Amino acid sequence: MAPRSSAARPLNAATWLCLLASACGSGTAPRPVPTGSASSLSAPALAPRVVDERLRALEAAEQRRASSEITASDLAARDVRLRRAAARALARIADARTADLLLASLGDEDATVITWSAYGLGSSCKGRESAHTRALAARAASLLVRDASAGATTTPAAPGPLFEPLASIADGLGRCGGADAERTLRAWVASRGSLAEAAGWALGLLASRTDRLDDASLVALLDAAGRTEAPVESALQAFTRLSHLDEAVRSRLADVARRALAGSGLRRGLAVRALAATGAGAATPLEEVVRGASFTVAERADAVRGLARLGPDGQRVLGDTLGPVSDQVLGEKEGILAPSYGVLTALLATLAGPERAGPALARLAALDVGSTPALRRRSIALRCGAASVLAGRGTESAVLAHCDPDPAGRAGRLAMLRVLARGPLRGQRGRSFRALAAVDDATVRERALELVATHPELERPGELVAAGLGRKTAGDVATAARLVADHPERVAVSANVADPDPLVTKALGLAVGAFATSPSIEVRAALADAAGALALLGAKPALEADCRSDNPTLRQHAEKALRALGNREQRCDAFTPGQSAPAELSQPLGGPTRLELETDAGTLSIELSPELSPVASTRLVELARARFFDGIVVHRVVPGFVVQLGDREGDGYGGVDRPPLRCETSPAAFEAGSVGIALSGRDTGSSQFFVTLAREPHLDGEYALVGRAGPGWERLTEGDLVTRVTVR
Repeated sequence: MAPRSSAARPLNAATWLCLLASACGSGTAPRPVPTGSASSLSAPALAPRVVDERLRALEAAEQRRASSEITASDLAARDVRLRRAAARALARIADARTADLLLASLGDEDATVITWSAYGLGSSCKGRESAHTRALAARAASLLVRDASAGATTTPAAPGPLFEPLASIADGLGRCGGADAERTLRAWVASRGSLAEAAGWALGLLASRTDRLDDASLVALLDAAGRTEAPVESALQAFTRLSHLDEAVRSRLADVARRALAGSGLRRGLAVRALAATGAGAATPLEEVVRGASFTVAERADAVRGLARLGPDGQRVLGDTLGPVSDQVLGEKEGILAPSYGVLTALLATLAGPERAGPALARLAALDVGSTPALRRRSIALRCGAASVLAGRGTESAVLAHCDPDPAGRAGRLAMLRVLARGPLRGQRGRSFRALAAVDDATVRERALELVATHPELERPGELVAAGLGRKTAGDVATAARLVADHPERVAVSANVADPDPLVTKALGLAVGAFATSPSIEVRAALADAAGALALLGAKPALEADCRSDNPTLRQHAEKALRALGNREQRCDAFTPGQSAPAELSQPLGGPTRLELETDAGTLSIELSPELSPVASTRLVELARARFFDGIVVHRVVPGFVVQLGDREGDGYGGVDRPPLRCETSPAAFEAGSVGIALSGRDTGSSQFFVTLAREPHLDGEYALVGRAGPGWERLTEGDLVTRVTVR
């Protein structure tokens, strides 16, 4: 396709009505959407005590996923708090029954009710795309017409981070997808202001879910992003989520993105992320970003990852920039404790070989080991990161052997695994690999086991998988089970997958039984997938129990596995809601609560708010008061993206021995410094939380937002120790 430029023209109310209702040229008029004002005003006023009791009942029903306990009367209540609580509960449950109620509550006059209704309709859109899209578009049209005529406005939303109604409707359309939704959003992005911005995010969401957009949508997005005046900042998001663009789009995108680099803020950050999609020509501007001290750490780290996607052209630039970046970081006043340390670690993680970077790698491999725990951790990580690149495939490399002063140190072992991964795992290399797969560090064991999938030359892989399944730690079992589920051929005794290694089937059966009642949904889901892949009939009783669970992730994986075991028509969408609400609801947080985290890299803070996530925020505070987080390590850091902690095991698979958290998701935006609950599927949260380091729109509506982080989180690295957490 050949992109063309077209000036955005303002659209009148009648045109909006036509476009938003997807009725242009169809000969049918959009259906008006009735508002909820009449029913709510005619409803009897309830006593304060009755309202409070009903609010608690609605919150409990939301947590128990008991949609049958939320009624049309709640959505027609005179007290707006009841209508808001009911709409929120329905939006988060998002089952088949909630859709009809949400379609009705979409007509409410209160902005918060509209917001939750639109979000819920987007979340429950599967199989009802056409009806939901029409309703969302028609409601948007009615709001626009009303605002444009008599100057009427919706009742202001309650204070907080929620979207405005029209923006939430755009988000719902992006979640629904389909040609009608895309047409509507395309018309929106050609407008101005917050409506166009919301449409840009929504088209990005649609792109991430379908991996495609119509040519007309790509043109509209490029037009909006490339405006000289008031460009739509969010318009570049879709291009960061698409795996394929034709040559004409890449050329136009390259021009728009390069011009955006001269600006600042969100549009520039998205331009950096989008550039890699334009091809080899992006290497030069991305190099400027990596080298440029005027760019943020997040933008520079994104540029590094973009270069890694460009193949040999990107590797050339990565090699050329390692020296200047390392000199810059080491020359800063704070040295490797500065935030720019993350750019350097991102470079080392993506550099494929020592070509063009040999001297810089040698300097980093010879760094003095720091005198404090934080300096020591970072210097050893740099030494071993550089050594693993210098060593190539040479496991006997002296620089590799001495990068970590501790022979049992994690950094040295992971560096050795990186070197082993580059060549066949036979002979001495195979023996070294097996030794690492059996060490006393769960993270190293799991990383080793992951290599089984990509090394078919490895002999007797079933022994390693069975050993992983036989361990008691969640991470080992989940990693082994995922490997079986994704690559059953690797544990077959012959080319016939129907003949799996008996060691593996025995270990898998024992693991299914051992974790049958575990609160770790991630492990149980992985075991279900593995049982289905190997047709493990002995797992059927556990799978049938999971099929009746009130946890949607367990039901989803159990259904898939039972179908693989022969129940072709198996459905696991029916369940009985639990009898009791979460314990955290008995004493929820009364307001924002500050946690101060003392780490060996400095003092940090987060402020948790119960407004959107009362149960999750209350749990984190309770765990902090119980000293659960004291002595925990930061187990995951992706420079410029996220910092994650909350796992006492330290490998990212652990949690707390409590029932899984229900997802308290919302259409709220994940900005830099947002705090969210980590998940491995719907309703799987536990004790782990993350802090975003930049605007991350792909997280919006998918994770519970529980608060805001204070400054300094971008300075952390994997392994940093949280010594004490204090509740203020």
